[in-house]
Amino acid sequence: MRLVVPFFILAIATAEVLSGQTIDIHKVSEIKDIEVLDRELDQLVTKVRQCAAAGMAPASDCYCQYPIKLAAARATYKRLANKYPRWMDNSVRWRNDMEQLSSNLYLRGIRQQLNQPCS
Repeated sequence: MRLVVPFFILAIATAEVLSGQTIDIHKVSEIKDIEVLDRELDQLVTKVRQCAAAGMAPASDCYCQYPIKLAAARATYKRLANKYPRWMDNSVRWRNDMEQLSSNLYLRGIRQQLNQPCS
């Protein structure tokens, strides 16, 4: 059975449709910075999927079950926003030297998800 978790998936999957602009980055330092956020989000999404699969909470609320991971993702996002403010309402696309495919994060959608309050 395939479990669909809406947390961040929509933000990432619809970046091209909703974004006003896609920013392609090529500098190694910028790629390293965005990949830190990408890893934090990936770790959080993994926990959210585990939570939803175990029935601990509805998928849309599962991120609140992991406050340390959530705080780390929020802090990483904030550092990125301070360093690259023009990225924050856009989609950022990059290619890692090790991968054939490009990666993409829709930062406005991620910000909206990260700003959701936990009850």
